[in-house]
Amino acid sequence: MKTRTAACAALLTLAALTAGCGSSDDKPSEPSTSTTPAKAYTYEDCVALLEYDFTEGQPQDASGDPECSHLTRDRYKDAVAEVLTAHKDEILEDAQ
Repeated sequence: MKTRTAACAALLTLAALTAGCGSSDDKPSEPSTSTTPAKAYTYEDCVALLEYDFTEGQPQDASGDPECSHLTRDRYKDAVAEVLTAHKDEILEDAQ
């Protein structure tokens, strides 16, 4: 369990650091021209997705998911840091 949680934390950190590396443009993507209205996701929606992935033991780079894709790279990193900070005690206990 210790290794799994530490690995999860490392994967989330890696995802935060590598998100958006292919582009230096921090602008959100263009709105869709679809006729169906798109849900307007918030920063909190992104944090909730990252939290869900973390608690399910499947942390991953969610920067391309609809819940997070509207965030700048720096704001996405903030969301990842928020999730990791919320679990820091558990991560540190598992690492010992």
